[in-house]
Amino acid sequence: MFRIDEWTDFEAQDLALLALSVSEDIYQRDTEEALRELELLDEWLNESIHEGTADEVRSQLIQGFYQGLGFHGDWQDFFSSANSDLAAVLTGRQGIPVSLGILLIQLGRRIGLDVEGICFPGYFLVSFAGDEGEVYVDPFNGEVLSLTRIESLLRGALGNLASLSQDYLQPSGQWEIIERLLNVNKAALLRENRMTEALRASELLLRMKPGDPQETRDRGFIYEQLDCPRFAADDFEYFIEQCPDDPVADVLKMQLAALDLSPKPLH
Repeated sequence: MFRIDEWTDFEAQDLALLALSVSEDIYQRDTEEALRELELLDEWLNESIHEGTADEVRSQLIQGFYQGLGFHGDWQDFFSSANSDLAAVLTGRQGIPVSLGILLIQLGRRIGLDVEGICFPGYFLVSFAGDEGEVYVDPFNGEVLSLTRIESLLRGALGNLASLSQDYLQPSGQWEIIERLLNVNKAALLRENRMTEALRASELLLRMKPGDPQETRDRGFIYEQLDCPRFAADDFEYFIEQCPDDPVADVLKMQLAALDLSPKPLH
């Protein structure tokens, strides 16, 4: 398995393999079992999906994925990092929209469907080219979504005055999808106080977006929690220099003043 920063062309790679690279890098795990699960899914496709119209094949895929194979959204522990770790999702068969969506995209493309991911505000959607236009699917449960339902998701994320337009429904490239997956992993790990793994997620994001001020700032907060004040200070100073008018810059100046940067004695 390649590391994320070794991919030279995100769009040329299998999306699921990119996502497994994220799991490997962040969680330092062996992904061989997950790769075997992917191979078994390919075998299932060959045995279970029959020729038909685009809508018929999509229906077979969705019914088989959620009902036959038992993949499902985790309602009880939605924000668990395991739900955004594709290796864990493949073996446990539960996840959240972005991780389940990646698998749905992977399988759909394997059988020739025109399927894309959409990094929608606050949610992740999957779109299929149907016999009479685009069909939008909630990857959390496989439900086909009306535009009215999608607009309600938008208003849940952006407020009641938000109005759905085609701009929100544009397909996302694989680079953007992996960035979304990394951010979800990072947020889950921070919530679980798993700072070393959260740092790995932040480092991967900075390989994708070198010098990004916001991500550098976030890494500084993680370094602070890991009791690495010098590294935290460097990241905070960089953010202040790059974004001097950002209100957070004033907060970080106070953070810097409070950091203990004195040399630590060796024992």
